[in-house]
Amino acid sequence: MTATSISREAKMKSKQTPKPRTAGLSLRTLASYLLIFTCLTAGCLTGAAQGPKSGSAAQQDFSALKLWYNQPAAKWTEALAVGNGRLGAMVFGGTTLERIQLNEDTLWAGPPVPEDRVGAYEHITKARKLIFEGKYSEAQGIMQRQVMGPRISPRSYQTLGDIRISMAGEEKAAGTVALTKWRRGGEDDPADSKQLKPDFDDSNWKELMVRNGKFTKGSGEVAVRKKVVFRSSFELTAEQLRVGLGTLNFGPIDDSSAIFLNGKLAGQTNNWSKPHSFNVTKQLRPGKNVLAVIVGNVGGAGGMTPSVVLRSAPNVDPSYRRQLDLDTAIATTAFEIDGTRYKREVFASPVDQVLVVRLTAEEPGSISVEVALDRPDDFEVKPVGNDILTMFGQASQKGEHKGVKYHTTLQAKTEGGVVEVKDGKIAVAEADALTLLLAAATDYNFDNPYEPLDRDLARSCAKQLATVSKKDFERIKADHIAEHRRLFRRVNLDLGSTRAAEKPTDERLGALRSGGDDPALVALYFQFGRYLLISCSRPGCMPSNLQGLWSEGLAAPWNADYHVNINIQMNYWPAEVCNLSECHDPFFKLAEGLVPLGRKTARDVYNCRGFVAHHTTDAWLHTTPFGSVGYGMWPMGAAWCTQHFMEHYRFTGDKKFLKTRAYPILKEASLFLLDWLVEHPRTGKLVSGPSNSPENKFEAPDRRYINLSMGPSMDQEIIWDTFTNLIEAAEILRIKDDFVKQVIAAREKLALPKIGSDGRLMEWSEEFAEPSPGHRHMSHLFAVHPGRQYTTRNAPEMLAAAQKSIEFRLSHGGGHTGWSRAWIINFWARFLQGDKAQENVKALLIKSTHPNLFDNHPPFQIDGNYGGCAGIAEMLLQSHAGEIHLLPALPKAWPTGKVKGLRARGGFEVDIAWQDGELTSATIRSLLGNPCTVRTQSAAGVTSDGKAVETTVADKNTVEFATKKNRTYLVSAGN
Repeated sequence: MTATSISREAKMKSKQTPKPRTAGLSLRTLASYLLIFTCLTAGCLTGAAQGPKSGSAAQQDFSALKLWYNQPAAKWTEALAVGNGRLGAMVFGGTTLERIQLNEDTLWAGPPVPEDRVGAYEHITKARKLIFEGKYSEAQGIMQRQVMGPRISPRSYQTLGDIRISMAGEEKAAGTVALTKWRRGGEDDPADSKQLKPDFDDSNWKELMVRNGKFTKGSGEVAVRKKVVFRSSFELTAEQLRVGLGTLNFGPIDDSSAIFLNGKLAGQTNNWSKPHSFNVTKQLRPGKNVLAVIVGNVGGAGGMTPSVVLRSAPNVDPSYRRQLDLDTAIATTAFEIDGTRYKREVFASPVDQVLVVRLTAEEPGSISVEVALDRPDDFEVKPVGNDILTMFGQASQKGEHKGVKYHTTLQAKTEGGVVEVKDGKIAVAEADALTLLLAAATDYNFDNPYEPLDRDLARSCAKQLATVSKKDFERIKADHIAEHRRLFRRVNLDLGSTRAAEKPTDERLGALRSGGDDPALVALYFQFGRYLLISCSRPGCMPSNLQGLWSEGLAAPWNADYHVNINIQMNYWPAEVCNLSECHDPFFKLAEGLVPLGRKTARDVYNCRGFVAHHTTDAWLHTTPFGSVGYGMWPMGAAWCTQHFMEHYRFTGDKKFLKTRAYPILKEASLFLLDWLVEHPRTGKLVSGPSNSPENKFEAPDRRYINLSMGPSMDQEIIWDTFTNLIEAAEILRIKDDFVKQVIAAREKLALPKIGSDGRLMEWSEEFAEPSPGHRHMSHLFAVHPGRQYTTRNAPEMLAAAQKSIEFRLSHGGGHTGWSRAWIINFWARFLQGDKAQENVKALLIKSTHPNLFDNHPPFQIDGNYGGCAGIAEMLLQSHAGEIHLLPALPKAWPTGKVKGLRARGGFEVDIAWQDGELTSATIRSLLGNPCTVRTQSAAGVTSDGKAVETTVADKNTVEFATKKNRTYLVSAGN
C-alpha cells in the first residue's frame, strides 16, 4: 500500500491509542516554601522526582559556565539557545536590530505519512531464502520493491517564527533601506542577461507593492517549474554608504534563486524555508542601484519574498558582550548606543511557560523600539488592544502536508513611556524598561496525533499571559532561575583551567584548533550538553528531536525527525549518568506512543506479534519501513528504544516503573523478535533479517554493493540485549511464565557476532569486502556501548576485536561527523583508553562544533552534543559492568580535577576528586541501600561517618560493601 493523502481527523480511526497517563504535579523549592503548580498551556511539567541534592551545591562555583562573545551572531549557528522544554528561542544579540528565532516542540507539518505494505511478509520469506542461497542482489531487489514504502519529504518540524526588535532611529543610525516597490516579468520569461542589467527598461512589467511584510499589490508567486525575474531600484547617498550599508537580507525565497545587484551576481539560494543574507558592500554605489532576482520554483507553491532589506553591519562598541549563562539559563546582550548602556535578557521560563525578553537602559526614558512577529510562511499577524500582537496559522509544506495549528501571543509591558500597536507592530516610546512575554499553544494531541485537540488556542495563550502578568519581572526571573538550578546544579565538573578560559568562546575554539590547551572548555561543553537536555526535554514535553528544540526553517535537515537508529538514543545517553533522570521521560513517552502503530506494522508487514519501529519516526508516530533499504530496512528501532527503560530502572530502582512501563514495552519488543528470528539453515542458530547494518553496505559475491543480509552483528547484539533485559526484569518482578522461558531459550540459540580473520569484530555474519571502510556508523560495536554484552571483565577478546574495528575505521577517515565522533569517545572510554578518548573529545570540539557550541554533523545536529557529554561522564565513571568504576578512562590531559553529582547504576550518586592523575577520594551516596562494588586504580578503603566500613576485597583494586539507604560512604585511595 502506498501513502495517500488523508486528513488528520480521518487517519487511523481504528488505531488503539495508549491510555493517557495523568502527569504528576511538579515540585520546586523556593527560599522557604513549596509551590505546587500545573503548566497551563501544553502540560509541560517542570520535573518529577527531585532526588537528593548533590553535595553542597550552593557552595559550588558555577560562575565560569558561560558562553560569551564580543559581537552579535552573524548566522543561526552563532546564536544562543534558551528553552523550557516546550518553548525555545535562538538569540542573535543584535543592537539596533535584534532577531529572536522561536520554536514550539509540537509544531510539525502533517500527513500523509509512510504507510505499511500489507502482506509484505510473503516477499520477505522469498528474500530470506535468496540470501541464504547467496543471491543478495535478487533479495535486495525484492525487499526494495515489495516491502519499502515511499519516502515522504519534506514534512518537517518547523520554526514558530521570529520576534524582531528595532531600536527607534534604527533606519537613520544603521542606514536601513526596505525595498517595497518591485516589478515582475512574465511567468515564462527566460532569465536572459538583459533583464539583469541596471539599464533594462522594466516599465511595462507588472508593479508589486509591499506593506507590513506582505505584497499588497501584485503577487510574488511563481508557478511550478517556472522562473521569474523581479526587479527593484533604490537611491543611496554617499553618507548611507559611509555608515556601512552593505548587508542584503532576504526572507525565505523559493527553491533556486539568483540575486544580481547592479548587474553582478550577489548570491544564490537553494533553501526555500529559511532567510538569507549577502554582503554586497562592494557592489553598492551612490545614486541609483538596481536589484534583480531570478526566482525559480522547483515544486509546490512558492515564489518571491516580500521581505528584502538593505542594512549596515552593526557598529559594535568595545564594551559589547553577548553571553549565555548556563547556570541561570539566561541569554544576555549588553551594548551602548549614543552613550547609553542597554541590556537585553532572554529566557524561557519552565515555571510560567512563557518566553521572556527584558530590555533595560541606564538612562530613564531611553527605550524606544518597534517589535514585530513574523514567520517564513503560513501565518497571519493581528493586534489585540494597544500592547499585544498575535500570530497564528497551520504548519504545512508549501500548502501541502497540513499539520499542526498554532497560535502565539506577544504582550509588551512597559515601565514608563507609551506603548501602542501600529502598522502591525508594537511601538514603545521613551520607556524606562520593557518586558515582552510570549505564550504559544498548538492543537497537537500526542495521545492520538490524528485527532487534534479541540481547544481555543488564542484563549489558552491569553489565559497564560493573564496569569504571568500578575507577577513582576524579578519574581518571574527568580522563579525561572530556581527551577533551572534545581536540575542544573546537581552536577559540577572541574577539570582545571588555563589562560585560554579568559577568552570569548569562539576564540577558545579557534585557539584549540591552533593547538591550545583548554580543559575548562571541555567542562563547559559537558555542562552545555546537560543544559541542552534540561532546556528541551522536560516531563510532559516532546522528546529532543534531531535538532533538539531549535530549528530555524520550515524544512529542517532530515526533517528534524526522531531517528531511532542511533540519533535519538544518543540524545538520552546523558540523562541518567548526568543526574537528569526525569528528563528521560519524554523519550519513554515517545517509545510507548509507537506501540499502537508498531503493532500494526508488525502484523501487516511481518506477520509478527509485538511492536516494531524502523530507522525514523516523527510527531505522527509512524513505524513503517520506508525509503531505501540502505537506511530503512532495519526493524531494530523499537527494541533499541526499550533498552533505555531498563537502564532507567538500573539507575533509579523504581520498581513501579519497571512493572508498569519497562516490562510491558520490553515484552512487546521481545514478542516481535521471537517471531522475526529464523533458523539459519546451515548453523541452526537464530538470525535476524533481511536487515541492514545501519546505512552501511558490503560487496556481495557478484561484486555488487549490497545493504541487506541475515544476522548482521548489530541486530544480533540488540536482540541479545533486549532478551537479557526482559529476563532480568522478569527475575526482579518474579515473573516465571512460558513467555519468559521462550525468551531464555531463544537467547541461547541466538547467533552472536564473530571475530574476523584480521582480528576485527565482524559487522556482518560473513567476511565481506567493505566499500566504505571509514563509515560513520559504528553499528556492530553496540555490544560495547551503549550495550554491556562485552566488557573488559567478561569478554576481553571481543573487546579487543572491537577496538581493532575502531582503529580500522579511524585510519580510513571515520569519525568525520559530529555524532559519530561522540560515539567514538564512549567506545574509547569503555576500552579504558583515556588518552584516546580525550583525543576524540578534542577532535569533536575542533572539527565538529559551531561557534555557539552546537554540534556540526554537518549541518547542525544535536546528538553530538549529547554523545560528547555522555562520553566525558563515561571517562570519569562507569557502572555498566556491575561495579562502580572510578576514573576508568582518565586522560593525562586532565591531571587534577573533581566531579560532583554523577549517578551510577544501582542507585548511587558519586563525587570524585583526583590529583596528578590519581584518585584522592570519592563520596558515594546510597540512594536505595543496595550492595556496592567499587573499582579504583589502586587499593582503597571505605568509611562512613568517620568509621571504617567492613569490606570484601574482590581483587587488589575492587572492594564490596553493604550500604544503607541515604547514607554517605567515603572511598579513600591508598588504604
